[in-house]
Amino acid sequence: MTKRERFMTALCCGIPDVVPVAPLIHSRYAYKLLGRADWRAVFEVHQMLGSICFRGPIGVGVLVQMPEGWEYSRSVVSTEPNGRLISEIILKTPKRTLLGKHVSGMIPHDPLVGRTVEYPVKSKDDWEVWIDYHEQWISSVKGFEFETVNEALAVMGEDGIASVGLVPAFTMAGEARGMQDLLLDLVDYPKVMEEVMQIGRQVMLKHVESFLASPAEVAWLDVCWATGANIGPKMFERWVLSDIIAAMELVRGKPGKYLGLYTLGRVRELLPMFVDAGVHFIETFEPNQGDITLAEAKLNYGGKVCIMGNFNCLVLSFGTVEDARRETLRCLKEGMEGGGYILVTGDEVPADAKWENLKVMVETVEEHGRYVA
Repeated sequence: MTKRERFMTALCCGIPDVVPVAPLIHSRYAYKLLGRADWRAVFEVHQMLGSICFRGPIGVGVLVQMPEGWEYSRSVVSTEPNGRLISEIILKTPKRTLLGKHVSGMIPHDPLVGRTVEYPVKSKDDWEVWIDYHEQWISSVKGFEFETVNEALAVMGEDGIASVGLVPAFTMAGEARGMQDLLLDLVDYPKVMEEVMQIGRQVMLKHVESFLASPAEVAWLDVCWATGANIGPKMFERWVLSDIIAAMELVRGKPGKYLGLYTLGRVRELLPMFVDAGVHFIETFEPNQGDITLAEAKLNYGGKVCIMGNFNCLVLSFGTVEDARRETLRCLKEGMEGGGYILVTGDEVPADAKWENLKVMVETVEEHGRYVA
């Protein structure tokens, strides 16, 4: 089987010849190795490693023509002597403008790490501006654009999956408000936040429609803001689950399209919701902050959904080669039986991950992750 065939077979809960290996190499690690942070750099690192590229910075486009006076932008406005980049976030409507600030470059050896130090939405009244802007955005959609996906498919061929990242309303709101204040707003202003989530869901669904119209086969919905914040099953059901269900209703209507969830944190009580919604895969079963083992997840949900995870990222940075080998064998022991498993790291591969530890992960799977002789 090719790498792509292995991946898609496991994604459909089948048994490939070998367990697919897809560590979550993102821009930070690619930048450390190659000095570039685009999807091509991520793919090149996977080629060097021998793993399959699954999670590069790839998206589908929604073509929007906003009227004059409406704007969303984020651009660098200053560079400090210590290397920090200050970016300004602008959300503008004819009535009012919201401003935010993002800082990156604080860590010299990991310069892509950034933090929003001022969020555009700072009060209940600011949500009205946010709602107005996104209502206008929805009414201004003119079509879809797939240039990046087309390029990625051509370059990756059978060695990668040009998967598309999608953002639910909860994540959109968190990026505008900050997690702590967002959680307070959900409690203090539930009616306002219901409208925020409804509008955000419509924005998300436009991107789902773009994915379905594109040549990409696989998309992932990033719900890690909600799962990582451990908001609990009741709040998750109220504020996040509707996005998953709405997205899956569209995806199920298009054969050959697959949608899964990127999660972090405690997901044990959420897993039945995910499976009932019909998602095709769930990642990453984070080993350090999670509350369910890979073995238990596979036992209870294997065959119903593809399980992706849960290699401990800390081993990549701080462990020895033998530690990485043992961790790989643990994941294979807990996840590979019966197929429907893809060996994925429990979160993003750290910028300080040791190359030899990543390499032994792939080599160990080649040796011990075979279903057929």
